[in-house]
Amino acid sequence: MSLGQDDMVQDEGLQAVVLCDVFNQRFSPLTLDIPRCLMPLCNAPLIEWTLESLALAGVQEVFFLAAWHTSAIREYLETHHPRLLRPVGRSQANTSALTRASLIAVPEARSIGDAMRELDAHQVIKGDFLLVHGDAVGCMDLASIVQAHRQRRRADRNAIMTICTMPCAEHSRSRPLGDQSVFTTVPATSQLVHYTSVPGIPPKRLVKLPLELFEDASQSISGMGAELDVRNDLVDCGVDVCSLDVPPLFTENFDYQSLRRDFVHGILTSDLLESKIYIHVAPPAGATSTSSGGPWSTNVCGMLGSPAFGGGYMMRASDPVSYDAASRDILSGWTHPFSPRNGLPGGAIYKSLAGLRYIGEEVAMAKSAHLGNFSLLGAGATVEENAQIRHSILGRDVIIGAESAVSNSYIWDGVTIGRNCSINGCIISRGVRILDGVSLSAGTLVGEGCVIGPCVALGRNARISRHAPRDEDDWDDDDDGSVHAGEDNSAELGTSAQGYLWPPLEPRNGDDSDDEDEDPHECAANAQLYQILNDTEVQLTDDSLSSIDADSDAFVDSDTESDISSDDSIPSFMSARGSMSLTLPDGAESQTLGEKMESEQRLSEFRAEAEASLARAMEESHAPDNAAIELKTLRMASNVPTSEVKKVAIPFILGRCNVEQAKETADFLDHWGPLIREVAQDDQVEALAVMQSYCALNPSQMRLFVPLLKKVYNDELVADEAMLAWWKHPSSRRVVLDVPSQTQWSGSVSPEQIVLELRKRAEPVVRHIIESLMSDDDDDDSDDEEEEEDE
Repeated sequence: MSLGQDDMVQDEGLQAVVLCDVFNQRFSPLTLDIPRCLMPLCNAPLIEWTLESLALAGVQEVFFLAAWHTSAIREYLETHHPRLLRPVGRSQANTSALTRASLIAVPEARSIGDAMRELDAHQVIKGDFLLVHGDAVGCMDLASIVQAHRQRRRADRNAIMTICTMPCAEHSRSRPLGDQSVFTTVPATSQLVHYTSVPGIPPKRLVKLPLELFEDASQSISGMGAELDVRNDLVDCGVDVCSLDVPPLFTENFDYQSLRRDFVHGILTSDLLESKIYIHVAPPAGATSTSSGGPWSTNVCGMLGSPAFGGGYMMRASDPVSYDAASRDILSGWTHPFSPRNGLPGGAIYKSLAGLRYIGEEVAMAKSAHLGNFSLLGAGATVEENAQIRHSILGRDVIIGAESAVSNSYIWDGVTIGRNCSINGCIISRGVRILDGVSLSAGTLVGEGCVIGPCVALGRNARISRHAPRDEDDWDDDDDGSVHAGEDNSAELGTSAQGYLWPPLEPRNGDDSDDEDEDPHECAANAQLYQILNDTEVQLTDDSLSSIDADSDAFVDSDTESDISSDDSIPSFMSARGSMSLTLPDGAESQTLGEKMESEQRLSEFRAEAEASLARAMEESHAPDNAAIELKTLRMASNVPTSEVKKVAIPFILGRCNVEQAKETADFLDHWGPLIREVAQDDQVEALAVMQSYCALNPSQMRLFVPLLKKVYNDELVADEAMLAWWKHPSSRRVVLDVPSQTQWSGSVSPEQIVLELRKRAEPVVRHIIESLMSDDDDDDSDDEEEEEDE
């Protein structure tokens, strides 16, 4: 096809392909009864999130590729989207261009590669298209990314794909543990030159890169200088912009099964193909960061520099852990304009309460019941006397019995939980009945229609289903949904139970860890990393404060050449991850003196303007949200790092606090605390370090630090996990702010010593957090002991 013909095809409208199946068992047994794309996320089916994203991108036609549950998907589309026109919401006009959809059944497909070959056989793709995983969620500006891809492709016909990614802070809940990606790119062009997918177990410290990459870099790839970026701080959004050439490439090579590990890796390592793949790095919506890319440049065929290009949040709810992270991100407002308060996909709107709590219509909640932060109650839910809901989402018509506690869990429509139950870190599917006195531990998945109890306690990572467990070779994650006979072990689930308790997610005796046929990402050991964890899974114990050291394994220099550990335990929350830039000498500095001076001037101007903006906001009593928007606008215009916003806003706020006037300071922080939460959300550990350093550098504010920590903890301005991660991080032991040259220090006391002293004073606060997070586990243990004594 000629270039002119390709341009003509684009005028027919943008197309999208949605992969409804992912061909793994990470959500089993839930997906035996419901297609993954119809699973609820904040009570809105994942397919609704997908359709909203595609509509905002200007997609006109969408193809759903489905191997299993095709009748359920077709029925849903016919019922809810007979014409695929987005319903008009209260806060948004119906501007969707999405008017056509087709469901392509691929029953013989057993991999994404098979599904793509079926797509190619249908010959329905007419030009560039969006390839979207059915579990991708967010509000990323896909339209501008498509435009940049098309412009790049006009100049270079070998540019076949743009992978959408999102930067993620070191301690973010959005960072995957069990399936990490390492992208090696040419930063001047955003061209991807190497890709590695790394399972969490066994843990790896080193990634091998081909020597050819550095030889090419030394010859100045694309004529833009000898530099490579090696990054594992990017979240794969599950969205790719593809050219018309992509489906035929799957047909030509039947070895391409997975999208990343086979197709992308195969394209990048092929000696025959000249195809090129690029990545787009976008900032999360609502964060104070901006895109590392920019408007497309015909001079370098790459992305250089605009803060307005391709921004937004998007990630995959590809396993229970990422499902949990995406849910919390939605409640935190990262998917704006879609939020419980403004309206979620599908039209549901919730009443908003302080502490990121949301209540649907006709909810019945006893006065003695407690609704904790990060919680959402679906329409018609009932919470009885003295029940506690914390960090959880309840679907429609859910009933929580008296004296029961639900934490860090997701309870789907129509579930009934009896009295005196403990549900922690679970996903419970539709129509399940949990009878009185049942305790379910972290990582538990309960399939549709099961009955559990009464008076039983199940351990971690339990899986319960109406379907009997079968050998892994006999079925896939999205099976046909029929109930199969098997050994009845319902007694372990209670005298009135209905269902099967599946084998635990543990390596079986005799398993060969070196089995070449086993996917290392889906093996039993690594699969544990996909399950929802307790809050205490940062691997801290009651006496952990004395064992958290900067010299621990988690903080070994990434450049070390020591042997990879053979420890197969789950890596800690602080396992070494980050980004690394490899620069080969080319005779010139990567940044000229003039560019450095210009950068310093921008930074100086930003600080001055940001402080003036904050002063005006406080004098005129602006809303914190408005102040945050103005700071974001200033940061985008100045093109400075996100850390600079924290280093300006947090000291400015704390500078207005008077430790001698406790009530006035508390009232002041009540009003301006949300601004701290806003500027801290992309890296809360860094925000805590800034608070500590500010108090250390200002002797009059030293006494403010511990009450401040208690305040940000009680008001949930930062997450519990972030507080513990800050204690463990080296930044809690050093000054992260510039030390004023005019500051006088008494005697021999240095700022670093004061930082260490403040960290010591914070120990009771951190210990309290650990004890409160472990209390649920202690309760579960005591219940187990009592049960054993009764036996």
